Amino acid sequence: MITCTGSIALDTTRTREQTIERALGGAAAFFSYSASFFSPTRLVAVVGDDFPQAHWNLLKGKGIDLKGVERRGKTFFIDWNYSADGRERTTNCIELNCLADFKPSVPEEWRDSEIVYLGTIPPSQQLKMLDQMRAPKLALMDTIEYYIENDLSNLKKTIAAVDAVLVNDGEARKYSRQTELRKAAEAILDQGPRMVLIKKGSDGCELHYWDETISVPAFVVQKAVDPTGAGDSFAGGFVGHLARAGNTDLETLKEALAYGSVMGSFAVEDFGLNKLVSLTPHEIETRFKTYSELLNSEREF
Repeated sequence: MITCTGSIALDTTRTREQTIERALGGAAAFFSYSASFFSPTRLVAVVGDDFPQAHWNLLKGKGIDLKGVERRGKTFFIDWNYSADGRERTTNCIELNCLADFKPSVPEEWRDSEIVYLGTIPPSQQLKMLDQMRAPKLALMDTIEYYIENDLSNLKKTIAAVDAVLVNDGEARKYSRQTELRKAAEAILDQGPRMVLIKKGSDGCELHYWDETISVPAFVVQKAVDPTGAGDSFAGGFVGHLARAGNTDLETLKEALAYGSVMGSFAVEDFGLNKLVSLTPHEIETRFKTYSELLNSEREF
């Protein structure tokens, strides 16, 4: 069982080929949908009174427990453009709305959850969420560059309180002030976590775990349509498999990295959550098998 928090948003995404307006998005939406393929998932978040019922039904229909989701005001909104190659994103508009003063409130019966995932919200609120949990076996968090630049003190406190940190390569370098990723990971590990997972987009990811470093390439798709939510979908697959397996031994961590890569690869194949919504467990396992065979053949898995 996973209890997670993070943002739920209405996304307007503009690419060279198409514009999708006010689609379901946000770190918590992508993470919870992805994770729910592997483990029951419960969500603590906030949406506005304008949040479409169809989006609510989509999350609920996947079996995600929404008891911890508040409704008030207007929903967090983002409008952005992607460059032709999908690597650069320009933000046109951000409206925090109900997310601006969101304070996670965990239902009493959820506070014994063994796995807690803190998606992207202010680090002080991530810590408030974690403080409400009694004794999780595994607490993981993600963050973004904005909080590294603007809320470093609270971010350091949250990092010190969790077992695992998930960041992209740019965030790891900025936070640690180290250009080499291994040194960046070591600097984060020195602050308390026992795992640091560095996402490198199309270059794959690295997991730094005690004295072990596991590096895997990305699963290459024929056409990446929309990179929005790929990292959160990756996190959902990674954490979801750990929850399903019930341990964090080395072999399970390797499998979790593969499942994370698989879920991230599916997410980019269509706009927003569209590909995850149409996905079946059989498709996930088929791609996982293909990817694992590739990694084994390269002696990297």
